[in-house]
Amino acid sequence: MTDLTTRRSRSWACIPLAALGLLALLAGAGLNARSAAAQTGQGVDARCTTPNDRACIDWTRQVAIAVGMGVPASFATTAGQKNVTALRAARLDAARNLLELIRGVNITSDSSLQQAMISSDQVRTSIEGSLNSIREVGNPKYFSDGSIQVRLEASLRQVIPPDLYLGAPTQIGGPASSAPSTVSGAAVYTGLIVDGQGTGVTPAMSPKIYDPDGNEVYGSAYVSREFAISQGIVGYVKTVDQARETDRVKGNPAIVKAISAKGPSKSDLVISKEDAATLRDLAKQQTFLREARVMIVLD
Repeated sequence: MTDLTTRRSRSWACIPLAALGLLALLAGAGLNARSAAAQTGQGVDARCTTPNDRACIDWTRQVAIAVGMGVPASFATTAGQKNVTALRAARLDAARNLLELIRGVNITSDSSLQQAMISSDQVRTSIEGSLNSIREVGNPKYFSDGSIQVRLEASLRQVIPPDLYLGAPTQIGGPASSAPSTVSGAAVYTGLIVDGQGTGVTPAMSPKIYDPDGNEVYGSAYVSREFAISQGIVGYVKTVDQARETDRVKGNPAIVKAISAKGPSKSDLVISKEDAATLRDLAKQQTFLREARVMIVLD
């Protein structure tokens, strides 16, 4: 997994959150530059689970990505002034897009980051402080009309306080089942793939997996804090084949089919009672759940 703190970037690309107040002065530049964004004909990043022209999340890496467009200010007369003002407008536009995206992230199936920021000044201050250190990734793109596009990336696990999505450790338990499971209890697995296709499941920082009776099978409380912080509770992809190839579960992952999604944001999944019982037994002998080696396949 790529450590974003080691990626190549320029120190002058830091975006103080307070500078977002200047967006009102540069809003026209950002809006007029939207036409330049259309020139690319692509979303922000092909790895994102939900395509978007301005900002999206690569939930496999749990990285928020945003682009911003800027055009030269009306008062700029020289080539240097035009480049500087367009670049400044692009950075501020990208920072605004990134902040809007991150605010909408689901923490659990019934809570969002925006709710946490509203209810806690400490959380809001922590997140805004983390966003102050966001740096530009890659080189700006220059267009023939003088507009400029920049790209920002931020690790959700570095921006969002861990206490928001981590629970107190607990022991996996629950009722046993005598019915056959789709997962062999005798095999050694490198991870777990939960196929949520057809359920409408949506990504979250801390989703849970339940059996049909509402007993929790997997969630933040069952994951080592070390692994949860380093790679997140789960990863998300669009197909089972993509999940098989991720470093998180690659090798011999167990695969179970979700029955349904639950919760206000439909971020939690329900699996069969038989699969749940097998996973509980496996968790007593194998470490893939404790190490958060879990991938969820989205619609």
